[in-house]
Amino acid sequence: MGRNYKDMKGASNPNYKTGLCTKGKKPKYYNTWQNMKQRCLNPNHPKYYRYGGRGIKIHKPWLDISNFSKWAISAGWEEGFTIDRIDNDGDYSPENCTWVSVSSNSRKKSTTKITKKQADFIRKRLSLGEDENEIAKEYGVVQGTIWFIKNNYTHVEEGLCTEMLNKRKNRASE
Repeated sequence: MGRNYKDMKGASNPNYKTGLCTKGKKPKYYNTWQNMKQRCLNPNHPKYYRYGGRGIKIHKPWLDISNFSKWAISAGWEEGFTIDRIDNDGDYSPENCTWVSVSSNSRKKSTTKITKKQADFIRKRLSLGEDENEIAKEYGVVQGTIWFIKNNYTHVEEGLCTEMLNKRKNRASE
């Protein structure tokens, strides 16, 4: 079982020098950093086979959150952005990574089988009452992919996905 850093005070907490242990607040890209490490370094992670399992590595200085944090800010991180490897077969490194909107990144994933043009056609079919499950079978994707298209969370104009997520988050906090 791992150590519980929440109980560790001051300099005994490994996150102390990064400032990430103050008041329990972490920058939004902290989860990106944690997930990146899990996908590349943890053979028990469900997506390890697509990252670490096929040789994708992490730039060694980025294993320290303070170095990753400096890069994230200097590389233009904004809330709602996700990390993107320019070369999908390349490592997580400053030369191969950038920040992009969720929508832009989802169109580039190796598992994406639907183009924007097809997604627009799917939305039209759904507006006419066609069944999501039948459309999913036709395109060889899971029903969740069709739901994301229907609700404009993917295959949309640049920035629209982030706008939709922010509206949803604002409604949830009201």
